[in-house]
Amino acid sequence: MGPPYPHPSRPTRLSCSSTATHSNSSDPSRRNIHRKENQFLYRNSSKLHAYDREKAPYPSSFDSQVVELQSLDNAVLLESKGRSSYVDFEGKPNPTRCLDIGTGLGLWVISTAKLWPEATFVGLDMVNMQIPLQVLEQEIAERIEWVHSNILRNKLPFEDEEFDHVHINGIALGVPENKWYPLYEEIRRVMKPGATIEHIEEDAIFPSLPRWYTDPLRARSRSLSTTGSVPARISYNGSSTTSNHRHEHELLEMLYEDVWSTRFINAHPTSILPGYFGAFFSRVLSPPVVQYQSPPFAPFAPLMPIRDTTIPPLPRAISHPSNGAESSIPLRNGSPPSSPRTETFSNGGSLRTSPSSTLRLSPEEVAKCDSSPSSSVTSLPHIDAPEVPPSPPRDPEAVSMLSTTSQAGSYSSGSTSSKSAKRPSVMLEGTSLGGEQVIDIFPVEKVQSQDEQTKYMHLYRTVTWVLSTKEAMWDELLVHVQAKDEILKKFGWTEEDYNEQASRARFECAIDQYQSDMRGRIALWNCALHNGWELPFPDPLTRAEVDEGIQLRREILEAQRLADNGDIEPPVRKIRILIGSKGS
Repeated sequence: MGPPYPHPSRPTRLSCSSTATHSNSSDPSRRNIHRKENQFLYRNSSKLHAYDREKAPYPSSFDSQVVELQSLDNAVLLESKGRSSYVDFEGKPNPTRCLDIGTGLGLWVISTAKLWPEATFVGLDMVNMQIPLQVLEQEIAERIEWVHSNILRNKLPFEDEEFDHVHINGIALGVPENKWYPLYEEIRRVMKPGATIEHIEEDAIFPSLPRWYTDPLRARSRSLSTTGSVPARISYNGSSTTSNHRHEHELLEMLYEDVWSTRFINAHPTSILPGYFGAFFSRVLSPPVVQYQSPPFAPFAPLMPIRDTTIPPLPRAISHPSNGAESSIPLRNGSPPSSPRTETFSNGGSLRTSPSSTLRLSPEEVAKCDSSPSSSVTSLPHIDAPEVPPSPPRDPEAVSMLSTTSQAGSYSSGSTSSKSAKRPSVMLEGTSLGGEQVIDIFPVEKVQSQDEQTKYMHLYRTVTWVLSTKEAMWDELLVHVQAKDEILKKFGWTEEDYNEQASRARFECAIDQYQSDMRGRIALWNCALHNGWELPFPDPLTRAEVDEGIQLRREILEAQRLADNGDIEPPVRKIRILIGSKGS
């Protein structure tokens, strides 16, 4: 028999949207709660749209943490351009009738309505989830209309040549590739001659962690389980046969790719859309694909205050923000990093911490911190953190207490590879359309100046999107299980596991593990400290727990050193911007 199913199965539950339809609210048919746009299904705590998969293959959930990503995207546009459109209307009148396809919460419509006071707006989406108009200022609300329709099955519910500007952002991962021609044809129909269109899309990327980071974590977990220190957990990757996988979460990556391929959705719209777009619109402008690079690995989370004060704290590194501004991070239950902090010890020594520098300790220096059972906090060796010059020499013998340096060019902090030189946070890839005119569309220099914490935000966004397709990934796994696909044995499946309950248990563990690992990679605690928050500490650790934490960190650093090959981490986001117009 397979392992017990830890999550009681729950039937799919139907729920009606709490947000009323706002356009033509006097029409009873638009307020009918039985319309598809007003309904959501709940499966294993995921909020999904109520359309059949064949009619609307959009796989993402509508959970609050997923919907809130739209706020991040809208903020990035407003911050990078200083306006709500990539189209430059300088010297020209602003549009007067605008359509936003895939409007979601309606944030682009609302923010643009504030900037273009003469324009009216229609936000179109297949589900009723928009911000209620009654909470907006009357002058804004009276120029906005929410309309609901499935654009893959229905013609756009508008007159010919009705709009002089169309905005589209983030619909490609719900559109099968054979639907782009009829969709663009419909969009062109409702555009006035000379109307402009902007379309922003990004690829489906699956962020992962290198094995040098996850293998020590798993080895430590298995060791504790066998000794009885922690309860054993069901794990989809418990078999030693998974050690040759590219990364720990290869099963989920396979299922994530299946989500798109079985829906005939191209997971890389940045590469295919220029061809479709150019077939229907003229004066096409598109800069190269914008790549947001992976953030550096954050420092290890600080070890909490311990009950046995004879155990010294483990020194740790502080990463420096990209803007070079000096600030401070508390070493223990400290104050917000408003100014550089000096930690004073009873022997008169001090440790000045600043994110503009990185403390680099050899294994021998680390060992000094806990070599003696009778050592105290005052025995911590004095370490000054001098300012790091623009291009410091790399010491191959030094081991950073970061999993990697804040120079995110390499997986390894100890690498001497030329690839480890500081790279920009944003890179451009591929070809552009429109010649020199595309240079000003995406303000690379301004985006480059974003601080390090913004890079973690982009990683968080991508990871949250992956997790939003959880139920779609489960559907793909269930197909493999029902077909008794041999490929699952690669991930530890036995004959007893080819049933829904056992497979769901393994799947939930895989999801939980991925979420936990990526939460550590994102290191929200590090971002919070940089922004003035105090780190909430639980109960103090015991000496054994501190020893365990120190040993785990050593193992990760050693695994990193041995695995270093100078590889560059893949980008966490790849975005394509397309701008065009309808010919006269």
